[in-house]
Amino acid sequence: MKKLYFLAVSLLALSSILNAQTYQNIVPTTLVDAISRSGGCGYNTQPGMNISSITVPLIGTIVDPTKITLNVSLKAAWLGDISVELVSPTGEAITLIRRIGAIFNSSCGDSSSFIPGNVLSFNAANTTLIDAEAISNGFPIPPGNYAPTYSIATYPKLNPGNLTTFLTGKQLSGEWRLYIYDYGQGEATGINSWQIIIGSGATMKTIESGVFGNDISLKQNPVQDQLLFNVQKDFKNLVFEIYDPSGKMIKKENMLNSRKDFNIDVRTLSPGMYLLIPVKDGERQQTIKFIKK
Repeated sequence: MKKLYFLAVSLLALSSILNAQTYQNIVPTTLVDAISRSGGCGYNTQPGMNISSITVPLIGTIVDPTKITLNVSLKAAWLGDISVELVSPTGEAITLIRRIGAIFNSSCGDSSSFIPGNVLSFNAANTTLIDAEAISNGFPIPPGNYAPTYSIATYPKLNPGNLTTFLTGKQLSGEWRLYIYDYGQGEATGINSWQIIIGSGATMKTIESGVFGNDISLKQNPVQDQLLFNVQKDFKNLVFEIYDPSGKMIKKENMLNSRKDFNIDVRTLSPGMYLLIPVKDGERQQTIKFIKK
């Protein structure tokens, strides 16, 4: 099926209450439907597909994915047909919805619906799944705060995952895309609108990239395996403390004063945001955020 690309309309709104920035695309996509190959649902169809995009101009690396919220408004009469994916500016994807209620690769899934007025809000802190079994057949899924939700059917595979892992360490700026796929013949579907809401503290700004005063610097951020430092001034005792976002100290390293360049092995740390505090000659220095890929 020919891919249809639609012009995104990106609007910026500053919220004085939430101290957040909202980018949105309010142009509905054309409704698409699957084409039957050997049946009406799942891998028996050639799926219909549509794309809606939002360009975010903000510069920064995401360090707190719970400050990123995706509000999605869909039009679909049979949610078991539908898969939805979010794609980052650098091309990585995560599946938000995958054929809810489908048991087999060829099954049609649940017959509840998505209606444009019932906005689905996805956030890394959300744990509630879209519960089609709690809704009578044919009735709409209510608006709410949801985590990515998948059926047990393995088709389509797409890109299942969790939003915390997916968003952490990603650059915010660029074109974000929302894909919708229809794997059921007879009920056309589409994206009505969607938003990316960026809360205060979501990103690590350039000024947080790694300078402790004028004498201790972190050479790179985000990091893969090693934290690399350079110390410009002499010291008697230097300690680096690493804390998780809850404030728990998880690593402590003492450094020899005969060196100027140091490294700390962080291969055992899970991907995410951490706080690093150097203690130089008994005095705590400026805290820095760093991202472990």
